[in-house]
Amino acid sequence: MFTGTLHPYQHDGVNRILSDRRLLVAYSMGTGKTVMAIAALEEMLGRGDIRRIVILVPSSLKFQWAQAIAAFTDAPKRTLKVRGAKLTVPTEDVCVIVNGPPAKREQQWERAQHADYVIASYGAVLHDWKHLCAVWADALVLDEATAIKNFAAQTTKRIKKLRPPVRVALTGTPVENRPEEVFSIMEWVNEKILGRWDLFDKSYINRNWFGGVTSYKNLDLLHRNLSKAMIRKSRLDPEVAKYLPAVTETTHAVQLDKTTKAVYKAILLDLQQAMDELAEAGQELDVAAYYAGVRPEAGFGAQGKVMARIQAARLLLDHPQLLMDSAVAYHETKAEGSEYAAQFAASRTDLPDLNHSPKLNALDDLVAVMVDEGAKVAIFTDYRKMLPYLSERLEKHGDLVHFHGQLTADKKAAALAKFKTDPDCRIFLSTNAGGYGLDLPEVQYLINYDLPYSNGLLAQRNTRHVRASSTFERVHVVNLVVENSIEERVQATLRLRQNLSQAVIDGRGTHSIDMDVESLSDHIGNSF
Repeated sequence: MFTGTLHPYQHDGVNRILSDRRLLVAYSMGTGKTVMAIAALEEMLGRGDIRRIVILVPSSLKFQWAQAIAAFTDAPKRTLKVRGAKLTVPTEDVCVIVNGPPAKREQQWERAQHADYVIASYGAVLHDWKHLCAVWADALVLDEATAIKNFAAQTTKRIKKLRPPVRVALTGTPVENRPEEVFSIMEWVNEKILGRWDLFDKSYINRNWFGGVTSYKNLDLLHRNLSKAMIRKSRLDPEVAKYLPAVTETTHAVQLDKTTKAVYKAILLDLQQAMDELAEAGQELDVAAYYAGVRPEAGFGAQGKVMARIQAARLLLDHPQLLMDSAVAYHETKAEGSEYAAQFAASRTDLPDLNHSPKLNALDDLVAVMVDEGAKVAIFTDYRKMLPYLSERLEKHGDLVHFHGQLTADKKAAALAKFKTDPDCRIFLSTNAGGYGLDLPEVQYLINYDLPYSNGLLAQRNTRHVRASSTFERVHVVNLVVENSIEERVQATLRLRQNLSQAVIDGRGTHSIDMDVESLSDHIGNSF
């Protein structure tokens, strides 16, 4: 039985899940989608409408979901020790958390046959597929449902084969960069809502002669159709806003020193040459792929050269050592590093002091002030290899934890528990792995050390501390952006994609939108 207390704005979400049974719950981040889902599922369990629920989540959220079920239901509880941290979760006859090595997971899947809740990561779709299929579930919940935004991904294809009577997709960002993403999600939730792909393509997408997307159209119609199987409430809605802290977002401009600026401009010259080669080849930069996070030098030819140079510029702006690390990694493995970074580093005799980063200096000054105020701070970066440099500089301000995708679920849970419960642990350093789903109501300041490629990911990052459980009247987001650099262009493009998302999901803004209103070549020209 559900024992929590819902805010008034959450009742609509619970009622729509109970009535529709197949629903995209697109409430803004921090508004309590997990609690709403648990309330609806407990009601269905109590009625006898369903017997078993499978919840698929990003790996970092498995224990967070189990803790939420324990906190908001009358399920019998147990204390789980995870790398020194004590977590309260339901007993295994109620909730099985699939976690650990293969042999252990196999035993857990056997116990899952008799539990009410089964919590597994999306990795189970690939690694434990036969066990997942063997667990008969009346309800399947996809948390952070953008995990199935990519049509071609094997995880997406397999999940779309799972069609229990109750299907609930949870995400505050169903359109991260392109409307095609929400089509993929809705194809699983209720395939009748948006119809066939070819009709969707004709109705909402304008393409050029080569088939590339040039703009989107009829976004007001797309919003109306989505709403037939989607419920959306924004943190900006008056009925929601009063339960969340206010948010102040600022951009902190960083100036490069003379040496770093000279090296940066050298990379831009190479970028301009690569852009010219792209034009001569009669190709266009696939902006959608770039901002969706496609990595450079991955068989993209002339386009790969452009993307590799953009990547090198971003590494340099974060920390010169990152660029050198990429060069070294290429020589050592060729799998992780960049060929362009290796060639560029070998050709220069004027590389800046590898221990000097104007942006890191600016961050250090900001964190010093925030910690002196008694605040806890979350800092996000695109690059896992940036974390040690951040840690080395910031550890003088207090204990800190790292959070990234190469940590096991146990280690992630332990890091999160330490940050939440230890008053001396003041700084949460994270890659994008911490951008999805984590609740960080203890945080008053969130700093984007760099901006991600994806608007949806940025929206997810920026709301980790904008939670109904926050005790702050106001929280802050600070974006570190190097002046007159490619980072300013990334920020402008992210705003464009935010407008696109709002038009589709919130029904606000323009009814059509161009893909890319800024010219990369113009940016390069203006930088000299």
